[in-house]
Amino acid sequence: MLLYNITTKIDHVAHAKWLQWMQHAYIPHLMDSNTIEDYHLCRLRGVDESDGVTYALLLRFSSRPAFDIYQEKYALDHQKMHDREFKGKYVSFPSLLDVVAHGD
Repeated sequence: MLLYNITTKIDHVAHAKWLQWMQHAYIPHLMDSNTIEDYHLCRLRGVDESDGVTYALLLRFSSRPAFDIYQEKYALDHQKMHDREFKGKYVSFPSLLDVVAHGD
């Protein structure tokens, strides 16, 4: 199992619109790729919010091949979609995590 974490700091002025857009447009579009098992959208706490609010979007993939399909077919389109709506109002970086153990 893999987790793809996209950490995003969104400008305060755009925050409310971005959060609504993430929940009602962007994440449903991601899930339409049928490569992602599930997701968590989390707000980071205990971080400096003077220049924006920070979120982590965790996407769970069942396997490396599923993630590779996502990367090859969908990731660039999703990134462009984000830029069309909020270019200049956020900074973002991805990280890929191998799940070593988890509990229920």
